[in-house]
Amino acid sequence: MLKRTLISACTAAFIGLSGAALAGGHGEKPEANPWTNFALQNTLNKMPAGNAANGKELSDQWMCAACHGETGKSPSRNYASINGMPKEYTIKMMLDYRDGRRWENYKQANIMVKLAQSMNDQEIADLAAFYAEQPLTNWTDSTDVDPKIDRLVRKGDVNRMITPCASCHGVHGEGHGVVPSLAGQVPEYFVRTMKAYQDGQRHNDVNQGMSQFTHDLTDEEIQGLADYYAAMPAVKE
Repeated sequence: MLKRTLISACTAAFIGLSGAALAGGHGEKPEANPWTNFALQNTLNKMPAGNAANGKELSDQWMCAACHGETGKSPSRNYASINGMPKEYTIKMMLDYRDGRRWENYKQANIMVKLAQSMNDQEIADLAAFYAEQPLTNWTDSTDVDPKIDRLVRKGDVNRMITPCASCHGVHGEGHGVVPSLAGQVPEYFVRTMKAYQDGQRHNDVNQGMSQFTHDLTDEEIQGLADYYAAMPAVKE
């Protein structure tokens, strides 16, 4: 019953969108230049300050909870958890959806694309501020830690030129700036994301960092990392 209600709410939110964003051709991909570090930082600096209270109202208005949960913790294994996500990262993702940098699978991402295209910069900043204020949460309570995966997270793999995950995403998976938090992420979403980078379907990462780091990871390692972060204790610095 819950799953059916969530799907209905997602559909209603999508149907309820209005304005020029929905007037364009179906699935027409906007053209946007890839990010450079300077261009991204310059864009973020120009974004308005976000208001978390307004962001909460927007999340209700756009029925974000139907897919991502009331506070950003996904109620489903189909969608990402975005609670505790750094505001800069959420802003970047929404701009990437809006401008066509994130378009790896339009059939799966069309709701996010249309939502982003319907929002102005202030609304995007407000939503990002709301989700950034929400606490990180565990997805699972497993205490089993694979030593090989733990080493990959903390030490990386010099032989394969794989940088430690913690060096960018934080020791506690808390993320920072445009680097997303990973602690408590839905494992299925984590795996899909890593495979999308690995297969070249997703390429909105600045300097193609994730595309490079995921290239030599095995399926077993990707699943191991997904399980590792899903159970990571919720700590946000």
